[in-house]
Amino acid sequence: MQDKKKSLSYEEILDELQVQSWQLELVISGFAIFGLFSCLEPLQELAIVKSFDGSKVQSIFINTIYITCVLAIFNLILHVLLRGLWIGAVGIRSVSGDIDFEKLNMSKVFKTHLKNKIGSFDKYIINLENYSSILFGVTFLIAFITIAVSLNFLIFIVFVEFLVENDFLPFEVKAVLSFILFPAFLIGHLITIIDFIFPGIVKRSQDVAKVYLPIYKVFSVLTLSFIYRPILYNLLDNKFGKKIIYGLIPIYGILLFLFSLVINPSNFFSKNHDSSIEFSNRRNYKDMLVNNKEFQKSTAIQSKTITDPFLQITIPYRKFIEDDIIKYDSLLKPETDERGYKPGISITFNNKKDTTKPKVKTYLKTINQMFQFQIDSTIVDSDLVIITNEQSRLDLEMFVDLLGYSRGKHLLTIKRKEFKIDSIYTEDWVTIPFWYYNENAVIAAPAAFENSVLDTIPE
Repeated sequence: MQDKKKSLSYEEILDELQVQSWQLELVISGFAIFGLFSCLEPLQELAIVKSFDGSKVQSIFINTIYITCVLAIFNLILHVLLRGLWIGAVGIRSVSGDIDFEKLNMSKVFKTHLKNKIGSFDKYIINLENYSSILFGVTFLIAFITIAVSLNFLIFIVFVEFLVENDFLPFEVKAVLSFILFPAFLIGHLITIIDFIFPGIVKRSQDVAKVYLPIYKVFSVLTLSFIYRPILYNLLDNKFGKKIIYGLIPIYGILLFLFSLVINPSNFFSKNHDSSIEFSNRRNYKDMLVNNKEFQKSTAIQSKTITDPFLQITIPYRKFIEDDIIKYDSLLKPETDERGYKPGISITFNNKKDTTKPKVKTYLKTINQMFQFQIDSTIVDSDLVIITNEQSRLDLEMFVDLLGYSRGKHLLTIKRKEFKIDSIYTEDWVTIPFWYYNENAVIAAPAAFENSVLDTIPE
């Protein structure tokens, strides 16, 4: 009896919260919109950084969080607009009551049409209330579903990389795992998607349900549905809620498509065009990146206009550069590859060093053999050193003395040796134009004045 009274009391509290929930919804929506907008730029920068570092898994997951934030912002802004409209409608109703179509002085045709289409003002307010409440709940439901989709995609990528890149597993074991786990993973997801799109279709038959139940339990963890399943089922058993969920899916697709659109201002160039003798891309100049707090992804010099008596060339150190160097000189390959993820705090019990690793001096010598530098038609000796930059990441860097170069436009060309199959060939790495205007620069005479005035005097 006591439990029954407590249950009734709790239901009354829930009913009261249901009536007053719009206030909490608006407060949470306001804070959430502000917080999500603040997260967009840092998430985008972090995804670029992780992608640059070779952390594809982390980059994909961060991009998913970014997409989730965009969808949540759209939902919450729409929720605030509908709630604002609902509050306005409630206020108008307290002043003027229901709609009196007789006082609108319209023809019978329009009067009948509007009565059937609009109905009573109270019904309009109730619809706004339903849309607002369901949309607020769907926002967080969609967020969890998006994260779950990304999580399963990441699991698939990690599993593929585990089977492909690890050499300690025999080929036969890899083949068996691939033959069993890949089809099971894909078929399980396909059944789960069908069960989501057509709710209950897999669970109706008693025999099919018995087979599907173990799959359902596994994928309820993989898809995180054990967190949001009660909300999802509560919406799907309601025609109104189901209509909103399925109606939002194409809207999300259109929204993501619109966010991906970019404007191309030219038929001949784009903003992502590589630097060349005709084109100068801002990503190849460090001062343009630092001023905007951007991440250096490409080879760069200090500025487009050089006033220093030297040229500072910086090449971001990437994983593929080291892979190419090892291909170029296989003797540099260590016995154990220590690249990749490792804990920030580690306790070492064995101080024995890997003696198979070449010395840094030898490795750096090979790097300088791989790269060739040229300013205009002058070959510059490669003297790259390894540094840590402002973001505590590895870079290759060298300085070139510009003494003797003339004022005006010059072209830095960097080439790289690459080993393919059984031969080594040299490919163009990057071309960067720059303008040299140091006070000690050589002043070259214009072409029109190359000949002396005395040469024009007849003998």
